[in-house]
Amino acid sequence: MSTRTPAVPDDFPHFSAWYGRVPSFEHARVRAKDFHCRDQVFHMRQLVDARYYLHWHYSDADSYGPSAYFQAAEEWLRCRRIRNLDPEERPRALQEWFLDKYAKDKPSPVWEFREPPAAIGKHEML
Repeated sequence: MSTRTPAVPDDFPHFSAWYGRVPSFEHARVRAKDFHCRDQVFHMRQLVDARYYLHWHYSDADSYGPSAYFQAAEEWLRCRRIRNLDPEERPRALQEWFLDKYAKDKPSPVWEFREPPAAIGKHEML
């Protein structure tokens, strides 16, 4: 088995985050009709579905409870607000959301990240 794949960095919207950077989210501007909030809806379904709840009960007891329900609803509502924005404004709003969610109150990394490989321009306007 190999780790080689035909995927390119442009196939992953959060690719630059793997290298310690904030993603540009240009796909939300260029492919405006493809923007959806399915991930947030799925997260809410996970909270309600007992099969996921039982798994969480044993794996991480701090990740569920009333605060998890409120957080999931807030993320879904924020996603809907971003979806209703003009496509030109979405990348900025998604960057702010990314920073609020992942970079808030976190110390700087201990190690230095490598330089990410060059993108091929898949999300550029044609």
